[in-house]
Amino acid sequence: MSINNEIQNFALERSVFSRAELLENFSDFDEKTLSQQLYRLVKSKNLERVGRGVYRLTASIFPVSDEMRQLNNMLKKQFPFAVFCLWNSEALMPFMHHIPDLDYIYIDVEREAAESVFNFLKGKHRKFVFFRPDKEEYQRYVAGSSAIIIRILVSEAPLQNVGNILIPTIEKMLVDIAGDVEFDFLQGAEISYFYRNVLDRHKINKRKLIRYATRRGRSEQVKQLYNNAL
Repeated sequence: MSINNEIQNFALERSVFSRAELLENFSDFDEKTLSQQLYRLVKSKNLERVGRGVYRLTASIFPVSDEMRQLNNMLKKQFPFAVFCLWNSEALMPFMHHIPDLDYIYIDVEREAAESVFNFLKGKHRKFVFFRPDKEEYQRYVAGSSAIIIRILVSEAPLQNVGNILIPTIEKMLVDIAGDVEFDFLQGAEISYFYRNVLDRHKINKRKLIRYATRRGRSEQVKQLYNNAL
């Protein structure tokens, strides 16, 4: 188990913890190493600082930024009856081994409204807006850019409401990254590492996971990733 995972397991057993408590508990590691890991965990949104030298686990793995709140308000006003969810690439970073420079907001929209949402946002936002890019378009135009990616929301996709914003559940994320072109950077050993980290840190509803994977036509792939991560 990596030092990052050990620190997070330490945090999981406490509502909050101090830097001094961490140093005392991990006396085998030098102070510089622990300080670097704390900094990385805070930067990746896996831990949050609640006071001087005091930390806790971040409440949700799906950070809701001000930018996402603004988009949510815009879309609800313009498309009051459309169903959509928002998330961003920050949600992926705590579970990755090699962390790329990503700045994406994903907007998953029901099929009937997806193109209208794309046309509405085009030119209204500082980020480039892409509509269902295929693999070639993703690699040529999206990768490395600051982008909003409009995707199709599959019916009955598992979602949750956080602060009046619909966001994916962790089960939806695990299924989506296993085949959607927007997550092409999560391949091979990286996606296996990702699954292991998620399962180490979070409780997964396997029934919900496989049900959604079946709707996406990738149940066997997801089952294999899940079982290999146990």
